[in-house]
Amino acid sequence: MKLIKFGFPFLGLMLSSFVAHADIAQGKRLQEQSCTACHSNSVYTRPNRRITSLAGLQKQVGGCTRPAGVKWNQQQIKNVVEYLNKEFYHFK
Repeated sequence: MKLIKFGFPFLGLMLSSFVAHADIAQGKRLQEQSCTACHSNSVYTRPNRRITSLAGLQKQVGGCTRPAGVKWNQQQIKNVVEYLNKEFYHFK
């Protein structure tokens, strides 16, 4: 009975965090294939960059899919955001 009460919710939490986990390697590949067609990586490191928060980065990446001509799903967008944040932005 305790397994049902405590085990299954814990298992669900573990699975949901696994499914939501970002694939940074895929994010890097997607960024290199699509984003650099419009701009170089210097836009991420310039002193007057427009992105100032993680929410802003998510919005920008999601908004760039159309001009870049790609149809990324939400997980792919998350992967690119996580890659860019880890490599360039370092938002918390």
